[in-house]
Amino acid sequence: MHTRQTLATLAVLVLTVTAGCGFITGQSALAFSASPATASADALSETGYEERAVTNSTVTRNFSAAGQTRQVEVTNQQARYERAVDLGPLGSQRAAVFVTFASPEVSVVGQTFNPISDMSTREILRQFESQYEGLSVGDSVDNRSVRSLGNQRTLEQFEGTATLGGSEVDVYVHAAKFKHEGDYVVAVGIYPQRLDGEAENVVALTEGLEHDGEE
Repeated sequence: MHTRQTLATLAVLVLTVTAGCGFITGQSALAFSASPATASADALSETGYEERAVTNSTVTRNFSAAGQTRQVEVTNQQARYERAVDLGPLGSQRAAVFVTFASPEVSVVGQTFNPISDMSTREILRQFESQYEGLSVGDSVDNRSVRSLGNQRTLEQFEGTATLGGSEVDVYVHAAKFKHEGDYVVAVGIYPQRLDGEAENVVALTEGLEHDGEE
């Protein structure tokens, strides 16, 4: 999907700028891989969401310095969950979506970095617009503290619009970004505003995340 490709490419672009002339070359590729951040079985059972896909995307690039070339591999992970909801005249649609993305922190010659670390929540959400048809994210309207993967995290809420069944529908978009065990984890929930109580499902899914990264 476009989201995985875009963020993986961002990671590699940051690498080539930051490593510079001090990049240490070698015969084998430098590989950086994130661990999947997935919703727990209990959270899925509680909210009625179903797993649609857990996938990874690896980007490999060659970088040259001091007349030598070194390969770098960056592997990101994405999981997508959906719930069918009744939208009245638009019928039943899988319009409640929860997506997670995990990207590894890259470490080269003593420097560590990841493009997600410096991106605002709104900038990250632009990378997720392809996950929901016609999605346009508007103003931030609320934020709340949730406990996910052992610590308090900020879950920000935005208003927006999307296209469902050929019609424009008002939606809410929730997003959290944080670092956990060497990976940057992003959680995004999107659903029509007309759904009562759906925010609590997004909270439950975010609080029920499972992720085993590497220190």
